[in-house]
Amino acid sequence: MNDINLLASLFDVKIKVKPMPIQIDIRKVPFYKWGREEGFKEGKREGLKEGEQRGLIKGLKKAILLDIQVKFGSSKAKQIKNLLDKINDINRLEKIKKEAIRAENWEDFSKIFRNHKGNKSKIYNNSDRIEK
Repeated sequence: MNDINLLASLFDVKIKVKPMPIQIDIRKVPFYKWGREEGFKEGKREGLKEGEQRGLIKGLKKAILLDIQVKFGSSKAKQIKNLLDKINDINRLEKIKKEAIRAENWEDFSKIFRNHKGNKSKIYNNSDRIEK
């Protein structure tokens, strides 16, 4: 290319070189394939992690309901089910599970759902109610 420019400058001729477009199928480029495979791996890992979380939440809810049904009867379990459907925080569900095991009577257990002044970690909204 330099030789052509030198000759052109001797004869006062300007040469314009236009780049030729190169068409490459991006799917055949090695980095594309590598990036795609890494993306699939990452998506699979995140999907498994999310699935584990959902499974843990579902399992905790079932365990809590079973504890309540065995200790306090089916009617109390149905009442708690509506509240549990609104909770998807694993830490809160674990606290409820521990309380279900610890509680000796319905009053003790239902305290965890009540709104106490100063209780910063309330478990349910004011619109939810538990019957005594």
